[in-house]
Amino acid sequence: MNIKIRRQKTEDRKQTSCLHSLKPAATHCSLLIAHCFLSLTLTLTLLLVFASLGWTGGGGSYNKRSEMVLIPEGKFLMGSKEGDGRVGIDMGVDELPQREVYLKSFYIDKYEVTVGAYRKFAKGPGEEERKFAKGTVNSPSILLIGGLTGERARMKKMRVPIADDDFPMADVSYMEAEAYCKSIGKRLPTEEEWEKAARGSDGRIWPWGNKFETGMANTIESKENGAVQGGSFTADISPYDVYDMAGNLMEWTSSWYESYPGSKLERPQFGKGYRVMKGGTWSAPSIPFSRVAHRYPVKPTENNHSHRYGFRCAKDAG
Repeated sequence: MNIKIRRQKTEDRKQTSCLHSLKPAATHCSLLIAHCFLSLTLTLTLLLVFASLGWTGGGGSYNKRSEMVLIPEGKFLMGSKEGDGRVGIDMGVDELPQREVYLKSFYIDKYEVTVGAYRKFAKGPGEEERKFAKGTVNSPSILLIGGLTGERARMKKMRVPIADDDFPMADVSYMEAEAYCKSIGKRLPTEEEWEKAARGSDGRIWPWGNKFETGMANTIESKENGAVQGGSFTADISPYDVYDMAGNLMEWTSSWYESYPGSKLERPQFGKGYRVMKGGTWSAPSIPFSRVAHRYPVKPTENNHSHRYGFRCAKDAG
C-alpha cells in the first residue's frame, strides 16, 4: 500500500518539476510539454488501477466486512479429548469432555472486522440516534439503535486506530463488538458457531490440522508485534475458508463461560459474568491459545478492551 502512495507522490513531483522548467525555446518546450503529458497520463492510469483494486489513498478503503461464509447444518466435535495434549499445559481442563454438537446452518465473517468497516460505524449517524438504555445483567447499558451514546461518543476519535482500513479492528470491548454487529443486521457468533467455523466437523486441533509450526498463524512466535491484514497467514484457514482463527486477534463470542455438559469442573468464573473469547493472538504463545478448542473468559464490561481483542460477526442462514 505504501509503495503505491510513494509512487503517486513521485509522479506529482515530476509534473511540478517539468512545468517549472519550461524554456522559451520552442523545441525544448515541446519536449517538456510532451513529458508532462506522459507523466499526467501515467498518473491517471495508476489512479484508475488503484481505484479498481479498492485503493483511494491515505489509509485505504478495502472493506472486507461483507464477505461471509456459509457454515452448513450438521454435527461437529467440540472441545478436546484426553489424547489431544497435556491437560493444564497444552489444553485447558475446561475443554473437557469433547462432545458432539449439532448446529443449524449460519453465516460467519470470512475475516475479522476491519478498521475501515468499524470507522464507518464509529462515525455513525447523528448523536440523536445514538441511544442506549440502562439495563440487564452485567451490562451497564444496552444498544437500542446502532451507534454510541454521548457517554461513549469518545469512541469516535479515540480507539479507532490510525491504521490502514484493511487491517483488523482491535481494542474493542464486548459491548462495542456487539453494537457494531447489530448495526449492520448481524450478531456475534456463539462459542459453538465459532469453533465449528474454525475446525470443521472432524475434531482437528487447529484450523488446518493437528500440527502447529511457527509461521502458520500470527502468534507470538511469528514476531509480527501486532495484528496483520486479514488472510496474510495463508495457512491459517479453516475447512470452510475462514481466515485467522488461530492467530492475529482473540475474538469475542456471545456465549457465557460455562462448564461443559458432563464436566465436574467448578470455577468461580462459571455463570453469567464472563463471555468466552476464542482464537490465538499475535501477543500470546501458540500453545495453548491458538488451539480452536481453547476458551478464554473475559468480563464483558464497557471498559474491558485490549489491543489483543478483535471480533467477527455472524448471522442466521434462514
